[in-house]
Amino acid sequence: MKKYIVLAAALLMVLSGCKDNAPPEPESFSFVKKAQAQETLAVKHIVQGNQVFIECIVPDVTFSSSKKGAKKGKIVVTSNTNGLYKEYHTAAFVIKNLPKGNHILTIEVVSPKNKSLGIKKQVYVTIP
Repeated sequence: MKKYIVLAAALLMVLSGCKDNAPPEPESFSFVKKAQAQETLAVKHIVQGNQVFIECIVPDVTFSSSKKGAKKGKIVVTSNTNGLYKEYHTAAFVIKNLPKGNHILTIEVVSPKNKSLGIKKQVYVTIP
């Protein structure tokens, strides 16, 4: 009997101790501000013969239509061998007739008036 009284008293102390104290808040990390401060450019490319198929994904930038809250932009492609290649107003495009060899293509997102948006990526391509 004495054992049950001690056990009940211990249980009562444990339960009464947790009653007044709120459990601690879990720590969390938020990267939202960092992601908003620096926009990223994701580029996928496929080489087929002397053509390169490129798809660009840029959050909060639109290339063809006006999307609410999105910046209007275009893509400027330059090559280390030929300089300025072409401007594109779509997120997916084809670079044609690249000569054989290694190329570094710089893909930059700019405003319609050619002001840099600070979004740039290089793609290394080998034409066989």
